[in-house]
Amino acid sequence: MFPAVGQNRLHFSDDPKVWRRHGEALEIPIPKMKPLVEFSPSVEQLLVLNLSPFLLWVLCIVCPVVLAYLGLLLTRRLIPNRFLSQHHDVTGAIFGALGTIYGIFLAFIVATTWQYYSASGSNVVQEARCLGDLYSNAKACPPEFQDEIRPIIREYRDTLVNQEWKSLERGQAAPQATHLLNQLTDAYARHKVSDASEGAFFQESVQNLNRLKELRSSRIDDASSGLIPFLWCVLLAGGAATISFTFLFAPQNIHAQAIMAMLLTGVICLTLYTIVNLDFPFSGLVAISPDALQKLDLK
Repeated sequence: MFPAVGQNRLHFSDDPKVWRRHGEALEIPIPKMKPLVEFSPSVEQLLVLNLSPFLLWVLCIVCPVVLAYLGLLLTRRLIPNRFLSQHHDVTGAIFGALGTIYGIFLAFIVATTWQYYSASGSNVVQEARCLGDLYSNAKACPPEFQDEIRPIIREYRDTLVNQEWKSLERGQAAPQATHLLNQLTDAYARHKVSDASEGAFFQESVQNLNRLKELRSSRIDDASSGLIPFLWCVLLAGGAATISFTFLFAPQNIHAQAIMAMLLTGVICLTLYTIVNLDFPFSGLVAISPDALQKLDLK
């Protein structure tokens, strides 16, 4: 007979994996971690992976600013000033409406991207806590079970820090980490609880183990999924249209107009550069580090 913990009192079951609460059997599932599908990097992720932060900055900000300047000069050469001046009232009204719509849309994308980036960082902290709880809760189990699972937990943590974090830059998981997590699952699935105190810790450990798998899956999904191409098309088209509208004004001083057009282009592209860096939280300039896992005291 193996003890199982009810909500307020202890019941017994012949099956060590079945717990009874108020006379009803309660299954505690311990699913194995399936190998995760490898994703092909998107164009956005390839740029973050293959370009240094400086080159990415040049591509995302400097090049568009230079193109805006050349576009203004070309527009002035092709369209006479007197023709542009005749439509300033209409051009100004449309430019104001377009800028407002695009600004709201751009701000929404930045806020959403930051929200997902922040959530990814929080998930890493929660993942470290679950791993630490698994290690500490093993104290309630027999010494032979501690000797079996604690080395696996330590090796799993080291594999995450030294191998999987590098794989996350490419949006992939480390097969060794998946293998160790399945080993840990097998160890818990084979273990037979001997008393009520151990049963309570065992139930909590199983829940932590399942939560650990969910957080790891979410982390790998976050590392491989970015802004969908359709939204990038809308962002780039909206930015190009907004910047192009500045070419349709014809002030007397073209140099002042060029400076204003280049500043507007720089601000828009700086925002897009921010989205690119935040979109893949484990790659690039602001990649989330495994510090929370490294600081775990697993001794």
